[in-house]
Amino acid sequence: MKKFGIISAIFLAVTLCALSAVEQTYRYEFSESKISYHNVIVYKVLDHKQAYIVMYAKGHRDVGNITIPKKWYNENPAKLSFRQLPKGMSPYMTVIKKEGSFDHVILTMPVDKSNLAWGVADSSVTVNDADKDSLDIVY
Repeated sequence: MKKFGIISAIFLAVTLCALSAVEQTYRYEFSESKISYHNVIVYKVLDHKQAYIVMYAKGHRDVGNITIPKKWYNENPAKLSFRQLPKGMSPYMTVIKKEGSFDHVILTMPVDKSNLAWGVADSSVTVNDADKDSLDIVY
């Protein structure tokens, strides 16, 4: 009788293991993200009364200029935000696009405005596109 109990317990254990090992098939559907980003090195950001003038690395050896309106910082949702620059890194700008069109921009800069990455634009400089709603940037 003991042998029958032991054999039936082993048979039951093997059956339960076999049932739990049946491969479950799950369907995962992957889709491409609707959000994309592009990081560029920032050489200098000039503070102007109406906007920030950003000088950034364009390609491998050119310098591009882009104007970012200051009003974007206070909009809801904000199109401009700042992030503190981690120690040992160079300033950079992240342009975020949603479904292929501009969504918002993040400037990762030193907090200390006396840093060489910050500057002040000449008061005689006129900014024509301080009221724009989108950022058209050439990398």
